[in-house]
Amino acid sequence: MIKVSDILSGSIDKYLIDHKLSYKQRKVVNKLINCFSENGKKIRFKCTNEECDYEEYKPQPCRDRHCNRCNNNKKIKWLINLLRNHLPLPYYHIVFTLPSELNNLSICNQQIMYDIFFQSSFYVLNKFSKDEKYFGGKLGYIGLLHTWGQKLDYHPHLHFIVMAGGIKENTYKKLPYQKKFIFPVLAMSKVMMGKFIELIKEKYTEGKLKFPGKLEAIEKEKDFNKFLYQISKKNWIIYTKAPLPNSERTLEYISRYSHKIAISNNRIKSYSNGEVCFEYKDYNEEDNKGIAKKKILKLSDIEFIRRYLLHILPDGYRKIRYGGIFSSNQKSEAIRIIMESIKSELKRLIEKVEEILHGFQEDIKCLCPRCDHAVLVNGYG
Repeated sequence: MIKVSDILSGSIDKYLIDHKLSYKQRKVVNKLINCFSENGKKIRFKCTNEECDYEEYKPQPCRDRHCNRCNNNKKIKWLINLLRNHLPLPYYHIVFTLPSELNNLSICNQQIMYDIFFQSSFYVLNKFSKDEKYFGGKLGYIGLLHTWGQKLDYHPHLHFIVMAGGIKENTYKKLPYQKKFIFPVLAMSKVMMGKFIELIKEKYTEGKLKFPGKLEAIEKEKDFNKFLYQISKKNWIIYTKAPLPNSERTLEYISRYSHKIAISNNRIKSYSNGEVCFEYKDYNEEDNKGIAKKKILKLSDIEFIRRYLLHILPDGYRKIRYGGIFSSNQKSEAIRIIMESIKSELKRLIEKVEEILHGFQEDIKCLCPRCDHAVLVNGYG
């Protein structure tokens, strides 16, 4: 299988002739290239069974969150923690998307723009959930940042998993209209746009935004205000689906989006003669079952690397965030109230989740290849 690390190691020197890497990009590229490298550090695997003499040293993984070889165990451990600390109830899947006109500003101000994106989305969900017309209580939700489209282009959007019920008058209530929508998306998009522009104006006034290169054209206040007025007229797309019916489907959705990275190795079909071909889904074309058609995109190795580097996040940036009654200062009390309200329904769901948890825990166990006992894993330089 061709890996992203193969393309980086094979073409990064050519890329650096006309391009520069930031400190963070260089750090990630080096980690990915050396992931499981025979030239790097080794990890010792030793069986815990005293009667077994199994001991082996293997190349060390990079454990970087952008690595598509190291991410699966992280995803499973996160899901185990999620299932233990959140309720297996129906959830909505909502996607907030920024207008493409904000792309350049976002690329040059990633931390600020992504933070504003999260804050604006949280504001929308809180505002509508508190409105008596729609619910009149508090919801729980998890937001996940993605920055890519199917063609590895820059396309920042937030996936939200929103519980289809919440706390109202100190008890658990289901949301109305569950088979249709969570809240009216057109109204949500207008509120989202207004809040986003309000927050970005604050950062501009504080002098926090950078305007390198072509962005100099909107650096002056008059030009920046005109730019904001223009994007206020654009479509701020919010997509929502009916709630997922059970904990298994919810789990499937969360696992699909939680630790996803820009491109998985199995989508890369070829890499030779300075060209990379990879598979993508064209959502503008569907087959007779309504499924997006799969196509092949061919890019130069330089363009592939350029696009890939757009999706390296700032150091320590939290791409998964919890809001509403799932926030750390509300979660334990909210879960207690919900469990008191729907004890009988939860008992069945929790039993089902325990089965799934057991399966996940088996997946991440490290067992001796000789005797199936647990293996101790220790770093070794």
